[in-house]
Amino acid sequence: MHETVKQSQNFLMNTGVLEKIIEFSDLTKDDCVVEIGTGRGNLTKRLVLYSGEVFTFEIDPILYQKTRKELSLQSNIHFFNQDFLKVDLLQILTPYSNYSFKVVANIPYHISTAILFKLIQSPIPWEMLVLMVQKEFYQKIMAQPGEKRRVPLSVIFQMRYQVKQRFEVSRGSFRPMPRVDSVILKCFPRPCSPNIVTLNQVANLTQILFQQKRKKISNLIRPFIEPEIIQIADIPITKRPEDLTNIEWLKLSEVINKSREIETSFSTYKTHFR
Repeated sequence: MHETVKQSQNFLMNTGVLEKIIEFSDLTKDDCVVEIGTGRGNLTKRLVLYSGEVFTFEIDPILYQKTRKELSLQSNIHFFNQDFLKVDLLQILTPYSNYSFKVVANIPYHISTAILFKLIQSPIPWEMLVLMVQKEFYQKIMAQPGEKRRVPLSVIFQMRYQVKQRFEVSRGSFRPMPRVDSVILKCFPRPCSPNIVTLNQVANLTQILFQQKRKKISNLIRPFIEPEIIQIADIPITKRPEDLTNIEWLKLSEVINKSREIETSFSTYKTHFR
């Protein structure tokens, strides 16, 4: 099996962990669930039992064909042999707008940042995200101001979501066994989260300024706006990008975007996490 699968994958085999994911998800027949990375279908088989509809995406054709055949008798599952990062979620899910939308997935670790950005910028009103991610990735997205591991996604994720529960998963739960530990996250949208346009603007700005994260804000913003204007807005320009709070990022983005449009596209953001 491993020789025929094109993508490098570690399959979650621990039934206790799989059941924990289902428990975290609080699934009902009113839920429309998106799964990213069908794999061998170990989680998929459980999702179809508790959900109203399941949309599962697998880029590897061998895994796609095998799991689709195994679950062919299930009427509430929709298989896609596509790259999740390229699919139009709005087009796919709009006919199911009477459902509550959730993401429940053991996401591919090598594209975790891109996946999370896609979910954040999506117009789909996610009720909940239940994601298994690499433990180091979790530490990055939760990094606080002043921490070295803080990256653009730390800022955007924390503005949009809050982690209500987490459960650590040992590397021995997978086959083949990876070299990293994992964590299951249960995430809910923040009730007063910035809208998509604002998040887009902040993401553009963080992308630019974090490229030279050791420089002070006063030096980094000169191409966009005079530092004196930033000071009037009560933004500490002597700080470095990793030191700004989420509120300060919002203020900085608002002031700069009033004076000049940041042209970097949110959708072409390149991850700082490897």
